[in-house]
Amino acid sequence: RVVGSSMAPTGQVLALLALGAATSAATEVTSRRYDAVVLGGGIKESLVAALLASHGRRVLQVQRERAPGGESASLSLDELYVKLLGKDAKPESKLGKPEEYSIDVTPKALLASGEELEFFTRSGLWNHMDFRRVHRSFIYRLRPDGQPDVHRVIANSEDILKTRMLPPVDKARVIQLFAWIEQFDEENRDTFVAGKISKKKLALYKMSALAFFKFWEISPPSAELIAQGLARHSGNYKSLKRLPAIELVRALRAYKSAYRTFPHMTSPYVFPIGGIGASLHKAASKVLQAHDGASLSGEASAKVLFDESGNACGVSTKRGDVHADCVIAAASCVPERATGGATVVRLYALMTHPPNKCKDAKSCQLLLPAAACGRKHDIHVYSSSAMHGVSPPGTWLATAATVVEGDIDGATAMAVAKRELAAALPLLKPTRKMLASVCATAVPDAEAGAGGLYLLSSCDETTLFKSLVEEVTQTFKSVTGEDF
Repeated sequence: RVVGSSMAPTGQVLALLALGAATSAATEVTSRRYDAVVLGGGIKESLVAALLASHGRRVLQVQRERAPGGESASLSLDELYVKLLGKDAKPESKLGKPEEYSIDVTPKALLASGEELEFFTRSGLWNHMDFRRVHRSFIYRLRPDGQPDVHRVIANSEDILKTRMLPPVDKARVIQLFAWIEQFDEENRDTFVAGKISKKKLALYKMSALAFFKFWEISPPSAELIAQGLARHSGNYKSLKRLPAIELVRALRAYKSAYRTFPHMTSPYVFPIGGIGASLHKAASKVLQAHDGASLSGEASAKVLFDESGNACGVSTKRGDVHADCVIAAASCVPERATGGATVVRLYALMTHPPNKCKDAKSCQLLLPAAACGRKHDIHVYSSSAMHGVSPPGTWLATAATVVEGDIDGATAMAVAKRELAAALPLLKPTRKMLASVCATAVPDAEAGAGGLYLLSSCDETTLFKSLVEEVTQTFKSVTGEDF
């Protein structure tokens, strides 16, 4: 500063100018009218915001949390400690630099084919995210002697011949099934014909998945393995009676075709660098900006506005009220229009190794079917490492999650996690640190879609990415009257 001058220091001037510019920009954002306001920064909210914007709608996304991703944020280690253990909690120095971690609250890998991949490419999100292959896909099974084991999910004839999961009598039949799946084309009814000797046109739209497996003479344990591991069906062999055969076939084709999406695929899944929560929200923000929209974060008190007729007409923010033709919101943001869903328990394990029995997997998707764990609900484990930029070199981060089935009154989150995720714990030990959370989910009530308000249910690891896309595209159709 020049002596005797009234000029402020250059840095201070720049800061004031930046503050003024930011205030002006925020005022401009809130003073405009939008086709839709999306309240929430989670995976589903970011997906629907990007989808609407890519189809010509002016969209504003408002997030209550500061961390990108909202309820599905990707957090540094110190942020995760504060979230789960309190504001004064700090990670131990032995765990490394907190900023080298990017821990998804609700990690989800993306199947690299079909509706899931198409959604990301057509909405423009793919152009702003850096996806990498997930190294392995595993499934947990019990051996005949009752001991647990983990196997790579079969994907081709070579896997079938090598695996210990299929009895010899089933291997030839599954190879025939896979060959038929490869040539199947839903638009060509001639490809519905199956059978090696006695040919038969399969009534895939009428028959059940159970009847489909019986046609191929595949034993119940092998059919259950294929349905759970490849078709990602949540249920036992008997539940296949409720699954249409055509849905099973579509899922099997999508799983197998995912291996051909990129070179050297060793699993059908991909996952973004830095985690799904933060990278998806940032990508959605870029898609919105490219289509005359915007996004706001840190709006802790944001809430839905209603007009005199009770119709949703916008969202209140600390920068001012924002008006729109309709509002799409996370159900948890409008508790008076939502009901409680399942309670989900999560265990975050910091390790110096991949999950046990998963060999050298730098990242992996691991399914523990409910029947193999003596439970009603599956256990989902996602593990990754520096390969996806989620932890420091030489460390692995695994998240195990399931729906809580027992009583949680008076129990700590860790106690609930150890009880509900007991089958997964031996696969994660030894750990350098374990953290746990128990979270209630929210689902829209029966009247949530009335009056220009559309609510999205909470996102958690116990549902497939495909189910997220289905809910988002249905919301898109309800809002616009158009098919995706």
